[in-house]
Amino acid sequence: ITTDTGITVTFDWYSYARVILPNTYAGSVCGLCGNANGDPHDDFVTRDGHHADNETHLGDSWKVGDVPGCSPGCSEGCQVCSDAQKRAYRGDKHCGLLGKKRGPFAACHDVIDPGPYLDDCLFDACLYEGHQDTVCQAIGAYVAACQSQGIAVQPWRTAAFCSPVCAPNQHYELCGPSCPATCQGEAGPQDCSDASTCSEGCFCDPGFFRSGDHCVPLPQCGCVSEGRYYPRGVQFYPKPPCTQRCICSENGRLECHPTPGCSRDEECTVRDGVLGCHPRTCRQCQLLGAGAYSTFDGRLESFGGSCTLQLLELERGEPEEGLEPITVALEQEDADVQRVTVMAHGVTVVMDRGQQWEVDGERHLLPLWLQGGTVGVAQVGSHRLLQVQGGPKILYDGKAYVVLTLPPPSRRPRGLCGNFNGDPDDDDPAGGAVGSPPPNCTQPAPGPSCSPAQARRCAVLADPEGPFAGCHGAVPPHAHLVSCERQVCGAGGDPCPSLQGYAAACQAAGGTLREWREDTGCPLTCPPKSRYQLCARTCEHTCAGVSAPPPCSERCFEGCQCAQGLLFDGARCVLPGTCGC
Repeated sequence: ITTDTGITVTFDWYSYARVILPNTYAGSVCGLCGNANGDPHDDFVTRDGHHADNETHLGDSWKVGDVPGCSPGCSEGCQVCSDAQKRAYRGDKHCGLLGKKRGPFAACHDVIDPGPYLDDCLFDACLYEGHQDTVCQAIGAYVAACQSQGIAVQPWRTAAFCSPVCAPNQHYELCGPSCPATCQGEAGPQDCSDASTCSEGCFCDPGFFRSGDHCVPLPQCGCVSEGRYYPRGVQFYPKPPCTQRCICSENGRLECHPTPGCSRDEECTVRDGVLGCHPRTCRQCQLLGAGAYSTFDGRLESFGGSCTLQLLELERGEPEEGLEPITVALEQEDADVQRVTVMAHGVTVVMDRGQQWEVDGERHLLPLWLQGGTVGVAQVGSHRLLQVQGGPKILYDGKAYVVLTLPPPSRRPRGLCGNFNGDPDDDDPAGGAVGSPPPNCTQPAPGPSCSPAQARRCAVLADPEGPFAGCHGAVPPHAHLVSCERQVCGAGGDPCPSLQGYAAACQAAGGTLREWREDTGCPLTCPPKSRYQLCARTCEHTCAGVSAPPPCSERCFEGCQCAQGLLFDGARCVLPGTCGC
């Protein structure tokens, strides 16, 4: 991003951000980046103008928002690398390349001191036990800084060291153009004020042009509307109040048509950078354990036996809407969830009981990115979360319960979860709105009545002073209370699965959950090298996250988090050095 005042901001979409200021801003700025007055010794200043005690104090003072599960700094069990441990990564196979006097970056040493970059590289390499992705990112940061100053660096990547990987129709260049050929550039004049410098990266092959994050031939380029570029086939609302919808068709032709606007359940606003009719609220369909479930509209039903249940079916939308069909099915055996199957965007994802996943019949470990990011699967706390872009989110604990969250759909849904029309009375499992019970599925007889002593074991769910009180506004507890009493009084006597199901639904809906396991006698046993946390951020602390940001949820969920210094590899907690590719 470049402003008309000469400020340039770059970001590699993952871990490296850079701000370049003209000298006119010297001494006139503040923040984590300092005051730009040429003196590095007075940059350690907090928001209120005082000298910071340490890095955590400095960072905390400039914090602009909270992220669930994100702590100010390491407070206990912190992993520290000694100089002797870092020494192992000073060779050319790791970080030593940065400071090598006759190395590929020697021409840059007099302009940009490689010392701080070398220190950062050694720190990361030591913590991640030499994992090559962390080393490559650290060296790449120095290369970007050198090239931004117009300094030529020599080739440093090889087939065995930091080998570049580019998408189809792209190739790697050490010194590629700062303003590469783009579809938008072909459609009109392009501001290229920084043409004197180059940068390394993946660039389009000859005859191809950049279109979003793809390279396409000229006939497949998109459209430009009011200065913004839209790839071919993309549909969008050009401006509020979302009463006109446009589609970019062949040969860069823009076709716009009037629309009725957003429904009463939606609002015309920008979310995730996209202007559109976004839902004001979402609704949940919940599998509550022991065969009980609650529809989107709140009807409580149950099925027994062993069978496959169609929870949700969304048919393909009109061609101009570009909406893909989505189905969610569940297999149960004696009222226990055995498998959840999701079909969306041309892929079939199977979540088996336990931690196994299949995509189109092939076994996988988490996390997963599918169909260009339109389907993402991740471990969140002790649950598995599948997200379909613009569609449902499915949270599954691998055992007993499923939470299916859906924004108000433009297509009327079908299936056991109901029709999402706000009326629970027409969510009839034996009628046409939901579909007849499948073969081998039975509707169990009403459960036995609960004694006062048994009912008290579930009463904590609705206690206005209890640990779930902060959940009541996000998820009404009635359905979970009924399911819990049915479980306690007629199906084994254990309230813990029902309590855990409500805790998951609460956190998925953004409710405030307090510590509840100790008082209710429902401990969660964690595997070796991990510990229980009420707000675990397991998704971020994964082996996959070393190389690229995983598809994590904004919410945090209770579960087992790997001990300090370990990462989740999709099945267990391991040392970073044993992570795969």
